[in-house]
Amino acid sequence: MARPKETTRQRLIGMMYLVLLALLALNVSSEVLDAFKTVKDGIETTTKTTQSTIDDTMRSFAKAMDNDKEKAEPFFLKALVAQKTTRELYAYIEEIKELMISEANGLNDETGDIRKRENTVIPGRIMIDNIAGKAYGPELRNKIDSARALLLSLVDSADINTVNLVLSTQKPLGADVTQTWESSMFEYKPVTAAVTLLAKLQNDVKNSEAEILRYLLRSVYESDFKFDVLEAAVVPNSNFVLIGQPYEADIFVTASSTTQQPEVEVNGQNIPVENGKGKYRITPNREGIFSFKGVAKVKAPDGSISDYPFTQTYQVGAPVAVVSAEKMNVLYIGVDNPMSISVPGIPKDKLRVSLSEGNLVGSAGNYVAKVSTPGRVRFNVSGEVNGQFRQLGFKEFRVRRVPPPLGKFGGITSGSLSAAVAKVQPGVFAELENFDFDLSYTVTRFTITIARRGQDPYVETIAGNALTARTKQVLNTVAARDIISIDDIFVRGPSGVEKLPTGITVRIQ
Repeated sequence: MARPKETTRQRLIGMMYLVLLALLALNVSSEVLDAFKTVKDGIETTTKTTQSTIDDTMRSFAKAMDNDKEKAEPFFLKALVAQKTTRELYAYIEEIKELMISEANGLNDETGDIRKRENTVIPGRIMIDNIAGKAYGPELRNKIDSARALLLSLVDSADINTVNLVLSTQKPLGADVTQTWESSMFEYKPVTAAVTLLAKLQNDVKNSEAEILRYLLRSVYESDFKFDVLEAAVVPNSNFVLIGQPYEADIFVTASSTTQQPEVEVNGQNIPVENGKGKYRITPNREGIFSFKGVAKVKAPDGSISDYPFTQTYQVGAPVAVVSAEKMNVLYIGVDNPMSISVPGIPKDKLRVSLSEGNLVGSAGNYVAKVSTPGRVRFNVSGEVNGQFRQLGFKEFRVRRVPPPLGKFGGITSGSLSAAVAKVQPGVFAELENFDFDLSYTVTRFTITIARRGQDPYVETIAGNALTARTKQVLNTVAARDIISIDDIFVRGPSGVEKLPTGITVRIQ
């Protein structure tokens, strides 16, 4: 069995013990026996210090259990097993110490030392001979070996060389190879030396317990990532929210390391990492819904690589400027009113549009509205948001009749014409000027009056828009300063037959 590693303090205690044994062999003075008590007292003080370390470690275990029971509990249960084992072994050694001191007539009330401290028979009788049918030495050796084996069984095989257990039944250097451990340690030793040795074994028990507990506590956090930067992160379900649509966001604390950067891949390509964050940049060149996926790779403290896959979807839309002229929100009766309807952030094919009065046809943002009654109508718009249709808003439009056209004779609505131009006109026409809709009107009836100087006025009501032969004959006789009046003009247009509100007055020049 390889000799276990010892701390500097433990080596010094061991050397002092060996020196004292050597001095005893020379039958030196009682000062040497006094020194054993000093060493024992020092060992017991060290044991108390080690116990404080053990108590601190278990308090840390309690905090770990409160913070993350699932992760800490397997190691905490092992720590309890280690404590039970060492507690039982420590108590057994204490039982032997008390028996040995009792057999040596107890402690001196004045000095506090063992009364028969120099006796070299008592340790052998207790540890090797059968007192009351029991030899404590072999049983102590077996208990130490069993405790050491159990403590080591709590250690992962890969870490076995990192744990230093001083508790051992290794025989002292120079011991006779034919001797048992208990014989080499206790036979023919004075009581004070044997009790000091038992105190050292108790110290070894506590040191081994502390070592195992520290190892188990380290194991709780061994695979944890070490981060030195904490930030608050806000991840919304959407950066675009409509009125009436809830805004939802996950708010959490993120951690990153300034000393260990992750490796981030997007669509199979590595992307730059700055301050622990992958920087993904892309410039879309078309509208639509796009997605990307990747993985963040982080090296764990134990050397393993942990993969954290992710996917993300985003929507690209063209820039939209919405300009509304409130006074021009007008629909006209009797015509096809083209409408373009959209909602920023919502695909056009996800919209539903209805008209409060009238008829609306079309889809994907392009519609035609037909209305028949003057007043107001409302366009109601809903759309699919997060899988559900929501009311997104409405817009009111005024409904008006198409403005009446203007009657024309010789290309003018009123004014002066030369006699030559007036004489060749075929009839009366109606046109709608400065209007966005290309509408045609047909004159169905009108009354023409031709007032010539020195003659009675000529009056004729004509069906249609063309001049009659008789009217053309009269027009051939007009001269300067004669007046042509055209009234009661009726036209047929998109809204049916209607009378024009104004007539035509032409002065011959």
